[in-house]
Amino acid sequence: MQQDIKPWYKQLWPWLLIAIPVFTALKAVHTVYIMQGNIPDMVVDDYYKEGQAINQQLALYREAELRNLEAKVLIAANQVIIRFSHNKTLQDTVLLSFYHPTMSVKDFELIAQRSGQLLYIATLPSALEGNWRIVVSDDSTDWKLRANLILPSTEEIPLGY
Repeated sequence: MQQDIKPWYKQLWPWLLIAIPVFTALKAVHTVYIMQGNIPDMVVDDYYKEGQAINQQLALYREAELRNLEAKVLIAANQVIIRFSHNKTLQDTVLLSFYHPTMSVKDFELIAQRSGQLLYIATLPSALEGNWRIVVSDDSTDWKLRANLILPSTEEIPLGY
C-alpha cells in the first residue's frame, strides 16, 4: 500500500493555523490606525495645574451665587435665549460657551446681546442635538453660570452655580 501524501503547502490545516496570527496582527494594526485618528481630548497630563484651574472656576460660580444671579436658558430652533430673574449688574452682552462632553472640536462660543431688561439672545451657527454643556459669563468673566443640556429641548433649563 502506498499513501499519496501531499506537500504541506497544498494542505488546508497549515494555512488555517497560519491565518489566525496573521489576521490578529492585521486587526491590531487596524486598531492602532483607528486610535491614532481618534485621540481622546479628555486626557490631562498635569493634574495639579488642572486642579488649580478647577478651583478658580469654582470661585467664579461662587461669585454668581454671591451676586444672587439666577437665569434660565431656552434653545428654540437656532436661537439661544437667556432669561435672568433680575438685573442688578448685568452688562449689554454675555458670553455663551458651548462644550461638547467628548469632542472638543465641536466647542464654540457666542456673544448674546441684550434684548430688553432681562433677556439675552444669540443665534446658533447650526442646530444642536445631543448632550451639551453651556457656561454663561459676563465679558470680564467675573462670574459664571452653567447647565447641562440635552437637545433638542422645548422647555427652559435653569442655569446653576
